[in-house]
Amino acid sequence: MKRLFLFCLVVAAGCSDKDPGFTSPEGTWGYTTPDGKIAVTFEVTKTSADVFDIVNQTMKLDGTLVKAEKEVIAFTSTTIEKIRINANDSKAVYPYNIVFNNAAISGDFKTISVPDATYTYPWGTTVTLSNITIGRL
Repeated sequence: MKRLFLFCLVVAAGCSDKDPGFTSPEGTWGYTTPDGKIAVTFEVTKTSADVFDIVNQTMKLDGTLVKAEKEVIAFTSTTIEKIRINANDSKAVYPYNIVFNNAAISGDFKTISVPDATYTYPWGTTVTLSNITIGRL
């Protein structure tokens, strides 16, 4: 009985409600422009040691889900030089896009800080954003 009590005590001590946290940028991320006109989600995957890529990217244009393509430049576990996600769908009519530049991934891997970004909406209008945050989903 004493051993059962000690076993239960050890197991209970090992259980915790504390979030174990993230250990890399791998996972699902999302961002919506302040006006709600463009929303993107994407999944980060590891391709090799300290090299990452984006897959399963989605884009909503004014609430309508459209097929999306991506361009990624220089993506490591802590920085991303450029992410460009653009509409590639006949529903979109024009090649709408959002571009994130010089992004930094937080040490806890919960946010991506982007000092400058741009997006196109409506067509022919480029909107500049600064100091935005892409979050985990």
